[in-house]
Amino acid sequence: MIKNRKTLLPIFVLLVPVVLFGGFIFMLTCYDPAFYHSNGVNLGSPEYYTHAISSAKEAGYDYSINDGPGGVQPGLIEGLDPRLGSDFRVNSMDLYYSNSSWFSVSFSNNGNSTFSFWDEDPLAQYRPEDLPEREWVVNKFKIMYDMNEKEIEAYLPAENWEVNDIFFEQVTITRPPNIAAIRRHLLEESTSSTFDAENSAGKGGSTETFYNGSEKIGSIRYFVPAAEISFKEGSSTYTVYIDRLGGVSLYISLRSISSQKTIPEKEYRAVFKRIFTDLGLPPEKVDEFEFEYGEGFW
Repeated sequence: MIKNRKTLLPIFVLLVPVVLFGGFIFMLTCYDPAFYHSNGVNLGSPEYYTHAISSAKEAGYDYSINDGPGGVQPGLIEGLDPRLGSDFRVNSMDLYYSNSSWFSVSFSNNGNSTFSFWDEDPLAQYRPEDLPEREWVVNKFKIMYDMNEKEIEAYLPAENWEVNDIFFEQVTITRPPNIAAIRRHLLEESTSSTFDAENSAGKGGSTETFYNGSEKIGSIRYFVPAAEISFKEGSSTYTVYIDRLGGVSLYISLRSISSQKTIPEKEYRAVFKRIFTDLGLPPEKVDEFEFEYGEGFW
């Protein structure tokens, strides 16, 4: 018996990595699905969001609410509430001092801000002469944080402004920002502005961009609540992403364990129209979506 065990041991040692590798490949194959994804479409009314969530509960669909990335809740801002409602976050903003250079401010849930200087070429070496005039940055700080000169010097020292490397590092500010004031300032400084929610339709994101003539002078990124609603049809999962702006995007996941690698367009559009009807969304809107097909790496 001892001799047999010695004989089997090398075989066992050889088989273990084979089994493990085979299991690894099987796992990758099973969890590497093909998919369809769509562009974003706006349904035209924010009321569809709450109606879809309520209907998803009644229809027994899987759903989850996404509050989006971190950010500060700015409170009432004139001109934004009719568009975003009262429950939205400001995630970040960029303030441009040239066509290719700006400083970026990101906001966390606790009200802290992190700011840093950027150039459009992230691989280029940032030089001290690329910094804006200190007075320009000081003015933005006074507007956004209601700071006096002495308080600002803790973040923007007056001496050696153009040679102090501290300006190339991220700096955290522990004072809540006045989003309404800096947005009002951007509106006063700009000749036009745009509001784009299509690039992240269904995910809750939108960007307001301000221009002086053809030059961009700033942008603010907002997020509103969004939901992910899923429905399984055979071996495929159909997902509707919808946000409180009325934006929607669609996604289909096809499990690789299934022999089905594609779905006829007529078939998956019919499924989505049925889902839209169940959710109280206009099913004819499904015809406005454009889908792209993709596959995993295995």
